[in-house]
Amino acid sequence: MSAGEAGKALARRWLAEGWCGGDLDLADQIFAPDFVVNGRRVGPDGPRASVRRIRAAFADLAIRVDLQVAEGDHVVTHYTAQGRHVAEYRGIPPTGRTTTASGIQIWTIRDGMVVADRNVFDEWGLVSRLR
Repeated sequence: MSAGEAGKALARRWLAEGWCGGDLDLADQIFAPDFVVNGRRVGPDGPRASVRRIRAAFADLAIRVDLQVAEGDHVVTHYTAQGRHVAEYRGIPPTGRTTTASGIQIWTIRDGMVVADRNVFDEWGLVSRLR
């Protein structure tokens, strides 16, 4: 398997097992100790906290990979997430509605671990659909 294909598989694994499955221990296998998100060093605890926060607010979380591209040590994943709003999120009380939002993550991978993530998530779209 090429480095690019391995990176794509790593991203799909984190989305499926980490985000959808709630396996937070997996973060230590995927993210480097000095992992950086959007320029801020968070280590594996950063992704763990994000998963906890989102999974607490949205039940039945499902994520579909829409497109993946790999070049050099970068993997880009465009995804669509769907979940049922069951707890307060961004000050919005639970609606019970199922909603979707999409995002793009750009990972830098070195020695089989993610060292950096630059991402964009349609937060505004998600919040507007919950109101």
